[in-house]
Amino acid sequence: MPTSLSFARFREALKAGQVAPVYLFEGEEAYFHDEGIRLLEQATVSGDALSMDRDAVRGGDISLGALLDLARTYPMGSARRLIVVRDADALRAESLDPLKAYLKAPNPRTCLAFSDVGFDRRRGLYRVLAEDVTRVDCGPLDEPRTAVFVRDRLRARGFGISPDLASAIAAGLSGAGLGRVDAEIEKLMSSLGGPRPVEAADLALLADVPRVEDSFRLAAHAARGERGEALGILRALLRQGEDPIKILGGLSWYFRNALRAKVAEARRLPPRESTTLYGIDRGRIERFTREVGGARADDLRDALAFCLKVDRELKGMGAKDPANALERLVHHAARRTSMPVRQPGVRKVADR
Repeated sequence: MPTSLSFARFREALKAGQVAPVYLFEGEEAYFHDEGIRLLEQATVSGDALSMDRDAVRGGDISLGALLDLARTYPMGSARRLIVVRDADALRAESLDPLKAYLKAPNPRTCLAFSDVGFDRRRGLYRVLAEDVTRVDCGPLDEPRTAVFVRDRLRARGFGISPDLASAIAAGLSGAGLGRVDAEIEKLMSSLGGPRPVEAADLALLADVPRVEDSFRLAAHAARGERGEALGILRALLRQGEDPIKILGGLSWYFRNALRAKVAEARRLPPRESTTLYGIDRGRIERFTREVGGARADDLRDALAFCLKVDRELKGMGAKDPANALERLVHHAARRTSMPVRQPGVRKVADR
């Protein structure tokens, strides 16, 4: 039976010395393809034998027969030979029978890796590989898992970061790909110098990441119905040249996580279950609940929906006055929060 591995399990298997004879890297996240091949190099070929025992080819530049001849060749200076096929979907062959025969009895001294971010899963080549080799999931990460990636990447170099700031980085760089995220984290670490805890103000060094400290204060004031304080922060940010889309990103992130906290708090789930279901730990639930005060889940849900409307204005239709669009958002969120709760069956009585 072929094995299907998450990227984390693949990395752990290599650390344990478990190297499969043939791998298929599949999924759209190019960072995982590159990192997976780098990890395979470390695990299979000694540094002084790279030129002899590592071959990197592209699917459109080699025939299947020539590739299999390489795979059957034994290493010269390492325990294994590594052969990497990039753009593997371009590999063509009149018959796949030679590949099927090789996969039944692969060279134990060779590691053969197929990589393509856009492999056509309808092709016979893909189906043969998927049925008989170790597959590594290189799919893109969602925001919570990207936040974990950010945190682990920083901590590996001795930098601490809170879950909120890691999540803010993930939200700001959402959709950019892990390669871009990794480059921004590297830039952040280089700018900070020696290892230390990352602070909210440090995120101003990153492209497309909002000034989270100010954005979070702005969102918290709006969520509590404190319209004047929220507008003051917003106007100060705009005067200082902060990108309206970055400000909106910070507001969206805050309202989304505050909503998760409110829902998790209302359900009173055990801490581990809250983290699993909502991606938020007990300490953050208590903090958000305290910060948003009397804001209800429906208020936060409505504020988040209005964020989406403003996002479409800023990015799609191109709002003529971004400042006005953001001020409307603040007014809307603050007004919703400050509205009295109507009790069922109670009618409003006019003053006499």
